[in-house]
Amino acid sequence: MHRLTALLILILMTWPLGAPSMVLAQTPQAPTTEATAPVIRLNGALLDLMRSSGREPKRTRLQRFLPVMQDTFDLEAALRVAAAPYFERASEPEQRQALDAFTRRSAAQYVDRFDSYEGQTIQIVGERAGPRGTTLVDTDLASPGKAPVRLTYVLRPQGKNWRILDVLAKGTTSQVATQRSDFQTILRNGGLSGLTRDLNAHADRLLGGA
Repeated sequence: MHRLTALLILILMTWPLGAPSMVLAQTPQAPTTEATAPVIRLNGALLDLMRSSGREPKRTRLQRFLPVMQDTFDLEAALRVAAAPYFERASEPEQRQALDAFTRRSAAQYVDRFDSYEGQTIQIVGERAGPRGTTLVDTDLASPGKAPVRLTYVLRPQGKNWRILDVLAKGTTSQVATQRSDFQTILRNGGLSGLTRDLNAHADRLLGGA
């Protein structure tokens, strides 16, 4: 799916309301703006995850990272798209349980992937306007001796703050669109409660033995 098409689908559906291990360190970059602030905070938390790997259990690192995940991402908007139309049809308690599981699984993926430090860097390289009031923040992930990998964060204002709606790998592959594809069979077979069980089980596997 073309990048702009993925963005428009995501925004229209929510308006208004997986990968090899990679490690990052922040590098000097442009001054902080309202839209880049959540991305910079996320980068700092990822650096903390890496530095604490091997010294703390995964579940301890998860508990420290969860508040950052909840403050920087609009996880409910992402889940409404990824689990549509089952999320909207579910009861409020079922929606809360699914959101809790989605948040936990998402945070556990970061804890599992950002698990060492080997000199990699992350740098915000640009900020530009996206469709319908969003802002796109481009970042480059670089490993020594390798070409940088582009990640584009899609953000929109939520009250006084900005939240990350989606992450585009290599500037084109939508994380939310990938999750929507992955979730559909589970949702058809077990509904939103089935997805909740699967998300929690996946998180447990990622954190297992820690």
